[in-house]
Amino acid sequence: MMSMGQRKQLRVLIAGQQDSFSDVLAINVQRLGYEAVILSSDLKRSSADGYDVEGDLLLYDVDELLQRSSGEKDSSLLQQGKQTADILSDWEILQAHTRLTIVLSSSSVSRATLERMGAIAWLHKPFSMAQLQRYLSVLQRLLIPEQKQGQQTAIGTYERAIRVLVVDDDKGVAKTVSECLSAEPGFTAAVAHNGLEALELCLDWRPQCVVTDLIMPWMNGYQMIHCLSASMLRTMPAFVVMSALTRLEGPGNRSYLTERAVTYVEKPFQIDHLLTTIKQVCAG
Repeated sequence: MMSMGQRKQLRVLIAGQQDSFSDVLAINVQRLGYEAVILSSDLKRSSADGYDVEGDLLLYDVDELLQRSSGEKDSSLLQQGKQTADILSDWEILQAHTRLTIVLSSSSVSRATLERMGAIAWLHKPFSMAQLQRYLSVLQRLLIPEQKQGQQTAIGTYERAIRVLVVDDDKGVAKTVSECLSAEPGFTAAVAHNGLEALELCLDWRPQCVVTDLIMPWMNGYQMIHCLSASMLRTMPAFVVMSALTRLEGPGNRSYLTERAVTYVEKPFQIDHLLTTIKQVCAG
């Protein structure tokens, strides 16, 4: 089997249930230019039989698991109990064979459950293929190395300055932090307003430090770091996570944070304190 590093296109696994939705999803993923494989609904048996479950991205539909556990789609029960246990049991089979996971569901999925599953995003069914395409296009660039060697994004006149990417869906906060950083000697800043935009800038601009909010649309700060940790980037930026929830966050499933330079700044913060923290992280 072709290894992940040798692939030319993203390999998308579709799991959770086998029905017309999975078939339509697979067809559309292929039309977008990616490889699509529908996995058997019996993951334990497939794994035992040596079924090929190697892939780059898993689209995991949890609706069948909800029905199997409770007989009804009750989103409030997804946060705890037997349903979460069943979902995590199936997920563990694929965890060692899939690099990243996007959860699909017609019911709400709690952030805690997504974190425990290590999911980088949740798509609410029905969703537009344009929405999925945005994820796929960014993840293709992150996970599959480009064939053209030496094709690096030009940094231009900023190559001697420390590049800091500020990520926050609050445009006022992002603008303020960015402007303050740009006014500091030896620093230049760029802004993104969600995790996907941040990933694109990490690919194109190669920041040395990412200052990110935690809760954002599309992809939160931890999910963005998770994607970068699974990427083919040779060097990883340092991270400053700014959030009012840092003390309330449980340990979750954050093995991707191991050996990552991650510093926390609680909101609300004094801008001088944030700037000092960024400088210290970049100096390290």
